[in-house]
Amino acid sequence: MLFNRIFAIASVVLIPALAVAEPGPLQGACKRDMQALCGSIQPGGGRIRDCMREHRLQLSNTCKLAIADRMLERQENKTRAGSASIISVPKSDE
Repeated sequence: MLFNRIFAIASVVLIPALAVAEPGPLQGACKRDMQALCGSIQPGGGRIRDCMREHRLQLSNTCKLAIADRMLERQENKTRAGSASIISVPKSDE
């Protein structure tokens, strides 16, 4: 159930941005989708991201899964960074 919610959010907002944002396994998993769905789009200005967002329902399962995995990694990193930034301050005796 939690995975379905995460995936729904990814489909609407983050899939296009994550698909083109970083090189590596994610971009490799979505490369065919980017070429097939947005190959005629000139890169720059967020045009490919917008194209991928428009075609999010047509993305391959491989691309969707890679994006979902990346989202989970980012969430874990954000959680770790947030907890690491908590600093206890000793009470003063004043």
